[in-house]
Amino acid sequence: MAQSLATQHGGEPNPLDTDGLCLLSLDGGGVRGLSTLLILKGLMTRLNGQRQDAGLPSVKPCEVFELIGGTSTGGLLAIMLGRLELDVDDCITAYSNLMKSVFEEESSWFPISWKGSVKARFDSKKLKSAVEEVINNAGFSVTDHLNDGKERGCRTFVCSTSKETAGITRLRSYTLPDESNIPATICEAALATSAATGFFDPVSIGARQFVDGALGANNPVDEVEGEAANIWSPGAGDLKPLVKCFISIGTGNPGKKALEDNIVKFLSKSLVGIATETEETERKFIARWAKHYDEQRYFRFNVDQGLQEVGLAEYKEHGRMEAATDEYLNHQTQKFRVRDCVQNLRQKQSVYIENFA
Repeated sequence: MAQSLATQHGGEPNPLDTDGLCLLSLDGGGVRGLSTLLILKGLMTRLNGQRQDAGLPSVKPCEVFELIGGTSTGGLLAIMLGRLELDVDDCITAYSNLMKSVFEEESSWFPISWKGSVKARFDSKKLKSAVEEVINNAGFSVTDHLNDGKERGCRTFVCSTSKETAGITRLRSYTLPDESNIPATICEAALATSAATGFFDPVSIGARQFVDGALGANNPVDEVEGEAANIWSPGAGDLKPLVKCFISIGTGNPGKKALEDNIVKFLSKSLVGIATETEETERKFIARWAKHYDEQRYFRFNVDQGLQEVGLAEYKEHGRMEAATDEYLNHQTQKFRVRDCVQNLRQKQSVYIENFA
């Protein structure tokens, strides 16, 4: 058994090491979500390798994390991993097929219509069809609700933006007594978090319309913190003492570029850059969670070099994304962080108690 990461009292390990909360936050970033999955695969492969050596069964992300939240691509992955309960390998296959189906052909190369409104570059019907295929292949129905009233060990939510108010809305697989519940199907929630402005048409759920949450929460780590606090420490309670492991995974550092003056270039490049900002959010979050970072309870993984030139729709850059992510994980600094993260996770008791050996 790995040595306890927390201070021991009277020779007894801190219960936080087995029962504390494990939270997973997934950034947006178009096709670069593949890098997110490859990082998560690296963590889960090492974790399950150690479990196998100890004679324990393998676990999926939905059996390790109490809460998975994401935005845009990250929201789509959150649904696949948390609500559909896929393992990482199956998720990579499904996600890669979906990206190819959706981004293989552009519907429009010009970002604005003759009336001045933003035009969708890609076919929203193809996105819906591809999402429905993922849901069906996972053994669910496209009419199943994200929140079907069943209690699950792993809760899932996605960030979307209300078109009417431009405010961030969380679509949940569970009910909170003090929060409104938008009755979305799994498919509607996946589309609502994926409907990137300029890439796809807005998505209707009831009388409301939604676009992806990237403009407000492309790095949803603050949203995951807030949601976890609403669930486990409502009111003025402090979430931090309850957290065993908080993992945030990005889709690659996009680098810094000047704003474009030309309206077409602004809509196609600068707006995308603004929407996919994640690093400033990360800096502010680490400042608040510095103690957990130092104590190896908070981890941020995000490829720093090699993905800057991979556009949000360039699904054919699979090889470059894989190579850049492998190089990132093989750097000695990240090897130490991965080791510490896995050592933290290996003591966690499965959130599905009946599956825990």
